[in-house]
Amino acid sequence: MIDLFRAAPHIRLHRGATMVIKVGGGALSRPANVRQFAKQVAILQSLGARVVVVHGGGPQTDTVQRLLGEEPRMVDGRRVTSAVGLRALRMATVGELNSEIVAALTAEGAQAVGLCGVSGRVLEAARRKPVVTSEGMVDFGEVGDLHSVHGELLSALIEKGFVPVVAPPAGDGRGGFLNVNADLAAAAIAVEMKARKLILATGAPGILRDMNDAHSLVSALTLADLIAMEAAGVLQAGMKVKAKAIRTALEGGVARVHVVSGADPEAVLVELYTTQGAGTLVTLEPERAPEPALSGASA
Repeated sequence: MIDLFRAAPHIRLHRGATMVIKVGGGALSRPANVRQFAKQVAILQSLGARVVVVHGGGPQTDTVQRLLGEEPRMVDGRRVTSAVGLRALRMATVGELNSEIVAALTAEGAQAVGLCGVSGRVLEAARRKPVVTSEGMVDFGEVGDLHSVHGELLSALIEKGFVPVVAPPAGDGRGGFLNVNADLAAAAIAVEMKARKLILATGAPGILRDMNDAHSLVSALTLADLIAMEAAGVLQAGMKVKAKAIRTALEGGVARVHVVSGADPEAVLVELYTTQGAGTLVTLEPERAPEPALSGASA
């Protein structure tokens, strides 16, 4: 439980700050997890933060894709998306998971609005050309690389007291959809919204020096440290994509990126409102001093 007296400086600091929280589908695999995540977001909003939620839906999409008769394929942590896979993605994320998150937020007292990336042209992408991967040249299919983000709709909703909840499919500018990575989408939205923080709620407790050892959590890193870990092969699969998202956010002006457990019912709040934190803090440069009015570096 968070001590409100100790949290008070953090609450004052974060009041009015824009935060983009990306939560992975794995962290939302059970109804209880959705409710726990929603409770944290609702508390954040009640404490004065301006919150945008971006969610993935990998496991949910896998399930629907198999029901549609096709086996999912991942390469280097990214989904190869056929026409069937894109349909499964839309059904699983926009059609089901997005509304579940909105319903859970509403039950916790937060006004929430569910959106697809095509809503208000929030996310626009161009189809990705075949690229070289660890498996050679791969055509990822109905997958897009983001080329523009429009934050007007998100800003309007926030100003009216709503929490926008954004599902990953982006528009292709021609009336179609493209699968875009939710981590990268969240980073791009954070840059566009001039967010103070990007929070990546994932399946791990944070960034680990050894992906098989939960006790190897790194509490704080600079971007250079993160790049060195990637070059050394420490980061694998989905964490490599998250590293790209972190770099996009930090180089785009987001001051701090936090990587926390999406399954822990208090990790987001502990990371933001205590000095010890709960996950990994990544900054562009080494921090010579903590944020104003705080006594620790994990806020």
